[in-house]
Amino acid sequence: MSVENIQQMLKITRLLHTNLAHSLDKASLSTRSEKVRMLLDYLSLHEKELSRVLELSEHDTQAAAIRTWCVEYFDKKSIALDNTDYTNMTSAEIMRSIVTIHNKIIELYRYLALRAETVVANELLSNLLTLEQHEAMRMVRDAQELEDL
Repeated sequence: MSVENIQQMLKITRLLHTNLAHSLDKASLSTRSEKVRMLLDYLSLHEKELSRVLELSEHDTQAAAIRTWCVEYFDKKSIALDNTDYTNMTSAEIMRSIVTIHNKIIELYRYLALRAETVVANELLSNLLTLEQHEAMRMVRDAQELEDL
């Protein structure tokens, strides 16, 4: 999918979260470790919720903000979900992979927020950046608490 504006960027990041949730669900069904299964289930629910929030953002955002161009970022970098199989990974390996993915999304939002030409677009991107940062921190914290059990 070609990404030219914020609306398409929202769609692609929403799909990334949805696909990540699906990959985590699939791995959860196959893993033998109860602790890893709990982590995978938690992360999957979290990714589904992020996808839902992005979908709501897509519908609630003003047309001027959502149609803002953002081609230059995607000309240089891409954000895509690799086909990571989480089934045989440790909790630490899973979290490293998830954090890496979220850091790429955070980098995208930060880059676009710094270059937004309208107040509305900047506000949207700044809100998405804050959401993604807080949710990534929350996932790491909760995963650590699960590991401490």
